[in-house]
Amino acid sequence: MGFFERAKAIVGPDSITNSREVCRAYGYNTFLSYKQRNLSTEMIVMPHNVQEVAEVIKLANEYKVPITPKGIAGGTGFGGPLKGGVLLDLFHMDKVLLVDPVNYKAIAEPACSFFKFSQEIFKAGMMIPTSEYTCGPNVAASAITPVNAFGKTRYGRNCDLVEGFEVVLPTGEICAVGSLAYENTYFGPFYRYIHGSDLVGLFIQSNGAFGIVTKVAYMCQKRPPYWSSCTYYWKEDEAGLCTEAMTESTALELFDIHLNDKWKYEFTTSVGSRGKLKSILPDDAYFVLHFTINAFSEDELTAKLNIIDDLCQKLKGVKLGDEVGNTFFDTWPTMHAPVIHPLNYGMWDCLYDLNRTNYHFIYDSINYPTSKFPEVYGKIREICSKYGLWGFPRPAVYDGFPMRGQVICSQTWSFINSREDEQLTNMFNCRDEFREWFGSVGGTHQQHIPPITPEYVWDNQRSDYELLRIIKKALDPNNILSPGTYSEIWGGVKQYGF
Repeated sequence: MGFFERAKAIVGPDSITNSREVCRAYGYNTFLSYKQRNLSTEMIVMPHNVQEVAEVIKLANEYKVPITPKGIAGGTGFGGPLKGGVLLDLFHMDKVLLVDPVNYKAIAEPACSFFKFSQEIFKAGMMIPTSEYTCGPNVAASAITPVNAFGKTRYGRNCDLVEGFEVVLPTGEICAVGSLAYENTYFGPFYRYIHGSDLVGLFIQSNGAFGIVTKVAYMCQKRPPYWSSCTYYWKEDEAGLCTEAMTESTALELFDIHLNDKWKYEFTTSVGSRGKLKSILPDDAYFVLHFTINAFSEDELTAKLNIIDDLCQKLKGVKLGDEVGNTFFDTWPTMHAPVIHPLNYGMWDCLYDLNRTNYHFIYDSINYPTSKFPEVYGKIREICSKYGLWGFPRPAVYDGFPMRGQVICSQTWSFINSREDEQLTNMFNCRDEFREWFGSVGGTHQQHIPPITPEYVWDNQRSDYELLRIIKKALDPNNILSPGTYSEIWGGVKQYGF
């Protein structure tokens, strides 16, 4: 009896398949960066609990079969493993296990939707202070993928809030780290930092290379009952003043700060033959900062709004009306700028009329010091303009998230017709040229799954990478889990027949 039959005996006949059509469907993704890669898998295995995960991994070691955990197969994630083998779909493990409004803790299984998780927390009078984006990935994928993941508010990244993991190691052993190391005690899981090394950080952004996450523990915060928002803009030559506003405001106790340039609104309202929307930005508006503010009383909320107003006006920011500020987050906490939102509807309506745009491409998600925003933005504009991807008729949009620690995460969007080879070529050339510059100045890359990353990712953190290789080889001598994440170590896993 081979691997497939023995795995079937572990998870049951309805939770495993090697159907070619199903495997191809799992590997499908719309993200253009993955189009030239083979993301096929030989089989899909869907365990029901941590014990089945452990047994499947032990079996994989016996047969030297690679295993990759499946996250969300959309956006910039993907459903197929880089080196074939087994795609481990944790679909059945989707429960919210704990919502504790007394100690402000929550625990969920790996495939639990982050949206579902955050809503249960919200109902209990708490919140996870992360951005309010659509349905989100599952809780495990949002913590272990090398990206800012689901949430980049002023509080930081989603994974900054993780306090513990239950993990199945590459050998099949079940291990708990951080607060989950003492989950079953009288006190329960209350603190990430145990007496010893912080092993939670080993699994964050690891892409499943060091273990399969089967449980995630989060810290939560009390949900303030009072919320408001306000929006300010700066002129094109005032990037430095806008930067000062970001660095000072991230030091305040706010919920979220969101930066866009004018193209977020300009192309949604000013182009297109149908002309359904009128411009909502003044002619001199260029950089737009959105502030989402929360408080525990009306007086506190008013005081925070006044502080932001004084700060922005001191730095020559001009307040915008409610047309922008109160619609930007108008469906919180369920969705940010949904498809039916007038701004999004107008954007696609206008762009399709203009140049048959059918694809929204996000170049990279990158991190850098907030103080360097004017230089980075200038380089983005310079290179996008060189390839005809700035302004009309093919605008790009800057989208930034100032975080605590004076770090900003940003993405640049382009809108193209993916059926036109010239546009595709220009888009990738633009991306690669910016990557070359950004890596040379010490930027960090926070998107895509290794090794689908630019070379500077490893060049800029060589000593860190060397240590990761040592840890990977010690924990996973057969290179079973997520092979390809550190493919330079062994050059891939030899695949066996099933």
